[in-house]
Amino acid sequence: MLSEIISAIKDLDFLKLNEILANIDMLEVLKDPFFLGFMVVCCLIFIIRGMEKALVMFLSAPAFLVLFQQTIEGTDALDFDAEKLLIFCAGFIAIAAVNIYIFFVRHK
Repeated sequence: MLSEIISAIKDLDFLKLNEILANIDMLEVLKDPFFLGFMVVCCLIFIIRGMEKALVMFLSAPAFLVLFQQTIEGTDALDFDAEKLLIFCAGFIAIAAVNIYIFFVRHK
């Protein structure tokens, strides 16, 4: 799967890349014990080394992917659901607020 993603990026074939990414179920990936173990080890390393910014960046990407996948789940490309859009906007604002706080407000 990773080789398919890399080849689609090299070829600049965004339709193929979109198809590959649409078929990935991020919720299933997050339930994989190897992925969870990798995430826990990385988070522990970031915490021990005092790398809060890296930790926030590391956790923000999967959070955004899960938020996005939950928003588009069961909808059509032209379907508009105001409730799901509101949930997506609120989740995005929450993730962005944590990132802005860690990167700009909190100085260490």
